[in-house]
Amino acid sequence: MVGYNTAAVTDDAPARCLRCLRPQALCYCSGLPTVASRTRLVVLQHPHERTHPFNTARLVKLCMPNARVHVPTPGFTGTLEARVDVPEDTAVLFPHPQAQDLADLEPAAHPSALVVLDGTWSHAKRLYRENPWLQSLRHVKLRPTAPSNYRIRREPKPEYISTIEAIVEALRIIEPENDRLGELLTAFDRMIDQQIAHRATRRVSRYRSARPRERRAIHRLLYDPRLIVCYAETAPVDPAAPPDVGRELLHWVAARLDTEQTFEAVLCPNHSRPSDEHLRHMGITPAELAAGEPIAAARRRFADFAPDGAPFASWTPTTLAWGRPVLPNPFEQTIVKSSYCNHTQRNAGLLEEVVAREGLTPPRVPCRGRASRRLACTLAVARWLRAQQAAATS
Repeated sequence: MVGYNTAAVTDDAPARCLRCLRPQALCYCSGLPTVASRTRLVVLQHPHERTHPFNTARLVKLCMPNARVHVPTPGFTGTLEARVDVPEDTAVLFPHPQAQDLADLEPAAHPSALVVLDGTWSHAKRLYRENPWLQSLRHVKLRPTAPSNYRIRREPKPEYISTIEAIVEALRIIEPENDRLGELLTAFDRMIDQQIAHRATRRVSRYRSARPRERRAIHRLLYDPRLIVCYAETAPVDPAAPPDVGRELLHWVAARLDTEQTFEAVLCPNHSRPSDEHLRHMGITPAELAAGEPIAAARRRFADFAPDGAPFASWTPTTLAWGRPVLPNPFEQTIVKSSYCNHTQRNAGLLEEVVAREGLTPPRVPCRGRASRRLACTLAVARWLRAQQAAATS
C-alpha cells in the first residue's frame, strides 16, 4: 500500500499536516468522522479562504464523501466565475430577499443538491455576483436554531453561522433521519477548543525596540475618574438581508469604572423585530423589548448619566461603534482588550477566558441579560489592569 507524507517541513516553518494544512501540533485529522449524506453538497469557496487555517469548508470536505469544494481563481479574466454541473432541482443557500425558508418546504420540494458559498460576507457576495449560474437556481435560506459557536474568527451572533454549521442546519431539515450530523459539529467544536487552548499559551512580543512607548502600556484613559465602560447589543435592520446591511442598537448598558453607578436602556426597534431566538441570546424578553424606550429618550438619559467630556471604554471597538446613537459627538475612547494585550504581551482570546485566566470576580451589575455579564467582565478586567499598573509602579 502506498501512503503519503502528512508532514511538510521547511527551515523556517513548523511541520504541517498535508491533509488539514494545520501545524502538526494542531492537526485535527485524528478521529474525524465520516458522515454520509444523500444530498450532494457543492461548496463554492473564495480563494482567500482556501488556505485559511480556520476555514470550515475543509472540515466538510474531509468528513463528507458527498461534498466537493470548488475554488475559482481570477486567472486572466479577473472574475471568480466557476461553473459547476448540478442537478436541475439544486438550491443555493443564500439570503436573497426572494429565498424560501428551507424549513417551510415540503419534503418533496427538498433539493437533491445544495450549493453553499464559503467566505466572508464580502467574499460570498462577490462569488454570487460573478457566477450568474447561481442566480438561475432556486434560493433557500435558514433560520439558525442557535448562535454560532465559531469563537475564533468573530464573536458569535445569532444570525452568523459558519459553513459547516449552515450545512448541518440544512441537512437536519432535508435529512431528518441522518443521526450522524452532530458528529460534524463535535469535530468543529474540537477544532475551536484546540485553537483557543493553543492561543492561550502563546505569548506575543509586541516590542520592536527597548524604548518604552505610551501605546505599549495601559491606556491613560483607564485612569480617568470620569471613565464610563459600555456594552451594546444589536440586531440586523433586516433579518432577511446579509448582516452587513446595517444593525440597530437594542440594549445599551454602561457603568462608571470608579463607582457602582450603572445605566441601562432597552430600545424599541424602529425596524424588524428580532427573532425569539435572538432575544433569548440577549436575555431580553419580548415584553421588555415591546416596552423599550425611543432612542432619543435614551440619548437624553445617557447624557445626564455621563458628565461632559467623559471618556468611554469597551472590550472591543464594536460596542462604541454600535453605541454612537446614544454617545456624544465627539468623545474620547479606549479599548480594554488592547490594554490587556499590551500589558500581558499575549493574545487575549475571549473576554470570559481572560476573566477566568486571571482569576477575576466580576462585580454585580444590576442590568439585564447577556449585556450585564459582558459589562461586568469588562469592568473586572479594566479594574484589574489599573491595579496591576499601580502595583508595578509602587
